[in-house]
Amino acid sequence: MTATRVAFLDVDHVLQMVQDLLVADTDQEWDELGTFFAPDVPDRGPLRELRAGIVPVAFPAEADVLLLRRGVVTRNLIEACPRVRLVQRLGARLDGIDLDAAREHGVAVSCLPRPSLARTAEHALLLMLALVKQLVPADRAVRAGAPATATAVTYNWAGRTGLGGLSGKVLGVVGLGEVGRLVAERARAFGMRVVYTARTRLTVERETALGVEHRTLSALLAEADIVSLHVPGTIATAPVIGRAELAAMRPGALLINTARGRLVDEDALYDALVSGQLGGAGLDVHGVEPRPVGDRFAALDSVVLTPHIAGGSRLEVLGEVARMVENIRAVLGGGAPVHGRVVP
Repeated sequence: MTATRVAFLDVDHVLQMVQDLLVADTDQEWDELGTFFAPDVPDRGPLRELRAGIVPVAFPAEADVLLLRRGVVTRNLIEACPRVRLVQRLGARLDGIDLDAAREHGVAVSCLPRPSLARTAEHALLLMLALVKQLVPADRAVRAGAPATATAVTYNWAGRTGLGGLSGKVLGVVGLGEVGRLVAERARAFGMRVVYTARTRLTVERETALGVEHRTLSALLAEADIVSLHVPGTIATAPVIGRAELAAMRPGALLINTARGRLVDEDALYDALVSGQLGGAGLDVHGVEPRPVGDRFAALDSVVLTPHIAGGSRLEVLGEVARMVENIRAVLGGGAPVHGRVVP
């Protein structure tokens, strides 16, 4: 059987894992592949079956399938790849793929939604809720027990003040890529109004469909009750949120970061939290990972910290890879993509 040849148009940690999976041979290579999924441990047997008959190639012109996540597929590229039968994106967005050229050349297109991105969006809302509901200190109060009380009213017997919610609040989404859009959708379900800023503004029609309003970064910071970061770490060469940006935020606002630790100047963030300029922060990603014992943020009740787990178990990524492989085999067998099919 002739092998299916796959070219990778861009490389991030997920696509790099897929490349490593396709070529893993020795025990050392399998062990190195396993580090992607740690602390979970994948079963090698199903992985060998999953990759059977698929090989990576260095040059797109030699490929039957073009795989990408954030790259682009232009008309020139399609015309330079006479063998290509499928353009497979890991991710639901259509941006950067010339669908007209694909249709004209009989190339199938799939843009595959990623459950792991939905997990990240869920986690962003989790951090918001934990902050406004004061989940961590409230939990600690219950575990510590309460003194005997003669009152018949036991509502909020821990005496927590400043409790709030999400309904009616303004969420500022910085970076409206796939995760940012998923966060916006979920935030609207909680009754929030969503404003956003991004490198490229959406069309008015798309903004209306998503229920979001465009702002410059400075205007967003001044308006939002909660700011959630979803800027790809690959494009950030300096903190997106530094001392000036924190000072521009509404007094008492909350900052959520499930993207990359380097997006935030943590010295400036700590000062803003201690001074009361910010009301709190929810951080799943950190300037240094893991955070050291006795880290200064751990002493702040206004901060919720999680250990870079927003995306859930990385074993779930194998489900995404399996759906890509199913698409590849369907198209090379003369059919259409089973998952995420795009009809130009």
